[in-house]
Amino acid sequence: MANFGFSLRSTFGFLPKTEKIENNRIQLEEEFEKLNKFRESELLSEFTELDSYINSNDFIEFKKNTLALDFKKTEEYNKEKKYAKLKKHKGIINYFSVLESNDYKQYLTTEESTLLAEYQNLNSVVTSTEHSSKKSELAGNLTEELQKDKDYQKLKKSKKFKTYFSTLNSSQLGVYNELNDSDELNEFIELAELIKSNKLKDFKISLKAELKKEKNKTKELTALKKHADVKNYNKAENKENIQKPGKVIELEEISAYLNSSEYNEKLSSLVYTNTEEYKKQIRYKELKANSKFKNYFKFKKSKLLADFKALDKSIELNKYIELEQYITSNEYKESIEHLKYENSDEFKNEQRLKELNNNEQIKHWIKFKKSKPFVLFLTLKESKLLNEYNELDELINSDKFKEYKTYMLDKEKYNKTEEYTKEQRYSELKNDSEIKWYFKIKDSNKFNENKKWKVTFEDTFSDNKLNNDFWMNSYFWGKMLVNDRYVLAGEKQYYTDNNNINLNGESLKIITKKESAEGKVWHPVHGFSNQKFDYTSGMLSTANSFRQLYGKFEAKIKIGSNSPVYQAFWLKGERKLPQIDIFKFNMDKANRMQMSSMIGDPDNSKDAQVYTSKLNGASFSKDFYIYSVDWTPEKITWKINGIEVYSTNNGIPDQPLYILLSAGIERDPNGQEINSTYEIDWVRCYEKVENPE
Repeated sequence: MANFGFSLRSTFGFLPKTEKIENNRIQLEEEFEKLNKFRESELLSEFTELDSYINSNDFIEFKKNTLALDFKKTEEYNKEKKYAKLKKHKGIINYFSVLESNDYKQYLTTEESTLLAEYQNLNSVVTSTEHSSKKSELAGNLTEELQKDKDYQKLKKSKKFKTYFSTLNSSQLGVYNELNDSDELNEFIELAELIKSNKLKDFKISLKAELKKEKNKTKELTALKKHADVKNYNKAENKENIQKPGKVIELEEISAYLNSSEYNEKLSSLVYTNTEEYKKQIRYKELKANSKFKNYFKFKKSKLLADFKALDKSIELNKYIELEQYITSNEYKESIEHLKYENSDEFKNEQRLKELNNNEQIKHWIKFKKSKPFVLFLTLKESKLLNEYNELDELINSDKFKEYKTYMLDKEKYNKTEEYTKEQRYSELKNDSEIKWYFKIKDSNKFNENKKWKVTFEDTFSDNKLNNDFWMNSYFWGKMLVNDRYVLAGEKQYYTDNNNINLNGESLKIITKKESAEGKVWHPVHGFSNQKFDYTSGMLSTANSFRQLYGKFEAKIKIGSNSPVYQAFWLKGERKLPQIDIFKFNMDKANRMQMSSMIGDPDNSKDAQVYTSKLNGASFSKDFYIYSVDWTPEKITWKINGIEVYSTNNGIPDQPLYILLSAGIERDPNGQEINSTYEIDWVRCYEKVENPE
């Protein structure tokens, strides 16, 4: 059973008021938030930093040292004395005398001029070994180029090249080149070889013998006519019945051949004057008689041609031709001009240097550079003594040094420091009311509960529409399995699609009323079926958006006592079990509240381990109350307005559960008119902070 003390408090009206609890909680949260914000405030940060600094050894040492400062004991005082001494040094005096002189200004003007740069550059160039080498190189190259012309003229007058070029342009070479490797020459050579060869003689003998053989066929014909076989055959009267003798056949064939055009053509072809060889012999005689061929063969055997060929296409001739082309080219003429010293850059540089040596500005620069005051000036210019003087001069005449000296001589110097300002600010902050408040409560036990919990889910229903990212309005498995809503067998109402959910910007109401509807019912044996209902209501769950293992789950709720309507605020797992009922009102009896924890086999709910407590009281329907559960691995504690009403160490679920808010009808209402309102102001879930401050 529920806490007996709670029942007494509820009965006699001593239960803490919800409004007061909320106001106290809001005030505490606001003050806790203020404390957390103040932890990050610039004011506290400033105070903490100042507190650390003002109480540090650095600050204490600084204040002590500042108050003990004496200018005459400082390094700056010694530097000031050293500076006064250096101002009287002769070298320093000469240095600044030269530095401010007109001669030095003119020297600097020249030093920075392009004229001096040109002079120095030319002087460096003209006196360089490179300049001398270039002059020598130009003279050598000019001599070398002129020698090429001499060499060319010498070769041009030589007998060898004169003979070569006279031969090159001669008619003899022209004829030679015309016939050499020509078809005409090749023809003559072939004909000469034929005429001089035994082949032609053999051909004539063969031709004569063949002609004789052909003419002898006439004699063969005469002899055959006299042959006995032929005569007998010719005398026979019935030649058709006699087999023709061979001699007769032979006679007929020779006779036919001798009377044919073939025979005449054959005789004609065997006459030598009708042959191709005869024509070649005549052609050879014509060519041999031609003077061109006589000259060709004579020139071919001459020494003149042999000398010409020896030089022609030789390296020696190629060099001569290249030399001739170069000597007669514009390139050669330009090269000669370029190599003449008076046309060179070196010559021009020498002439320009002579001009600059007579320039008044350059002459002044050279003279001043050699003067004693300037030499002494240069000696001091990069010296440690001058560097020391300049550093001291810059220091002594700086605003920083003057301020430092004034500061060191000031008897109120500490009061003008940043540290003094910080010390004053620290004293001011120590008396600040917010600082005093912070240090008074920061380590108190006042916010232990706030530090212990962190909000993981919250909906204050402050909009005029339901947050669909948080809530689904049907059983989880109906949505997952058939994408539809359903109710369990035995329930008298049907859960609509938000038709029974009302939001006014301040709270959410689940309305249970008499109204016809049709929808699915789930029966563990028969499965899904359609059924008509006379009542409708609403259900909300976070099955799709939020689940949590352990923590605090609470809601501010006003329930309706219109039995047999029940209202419930409960937690559920993936399947039928486990389940925690934060409360179910009017379930088994009017005006009775039930708190439960159930674990066990989800497929066998009859053997579920149920740990429950019940609490009577119709007064819960008169106002809002805060219903909560503290759930840990070891214990579940139920509270109403912060007062424990029940706890158990048994039946502790060990898996994440989601939130359900629902209203319905458990028992038969017998057709009565019902209009019950289940109102929720807000819902919150928390998880424990592992290491709160």
